[in-house]
Amino acid sequence: MRWVRHFFLLCLLLVPATSTAVVDAPGPFTFENADIQTVVKQVATLTGIAFLFDPDQVKGRITLLGPTNVSSAKALELLRSALALHGYTLLPRTEGMWIVPAERVINEAFTIKVVPLTYARAADVASALSWVAPPSVRIVPYYPTNSVIISGQPAAVEGLIDLIR
Repeated sequence: MRWVRHFFLLCLLLVPATSTAVVDAPGPFTFENADIQTVVKQVATLTGIAFLFDPDQVKGRITLLGPTNVSSAKALELLRSALALHGYTLLPRTEGMWIVPAERVINEAFTIKVVPLTYARAADVASALSWVAPPSVRIVPYYPTNSVIISGQPAAVEGLIDLIR
């Protein structure tokens, strides 16, 4: 019985894996509806960078349509952008690049601003800003003083304050 199991495993190793995402060196850098993990493996091969991730957390399908060959740096940037669309980010570490959910990353710079309003209601402004605010920014109306509390990365917070003014 053991030899059957070994034979089966040997057959699996000899059967070529099929995938919709194939990147050849001379062709364009293209993935159509490919599993994220397949794209990560190909970028790792192209860049020589080790990627570490939890396969139970990093899931999804992406499409990258590059009309020409790309450099290893460009491939890494394309992967970074595709991962961001799915809510993941790359964290450089000494042992390689970690792929983690973006909400787990703690931003070094963080600011909280209270913006008093004169000519608009806090709830209306908070609702309108929530449509244009980045996901990492939190906007809360404070009714007793008719103010809006905005927290997040300083550049994003200042950009929203500029919209209010």
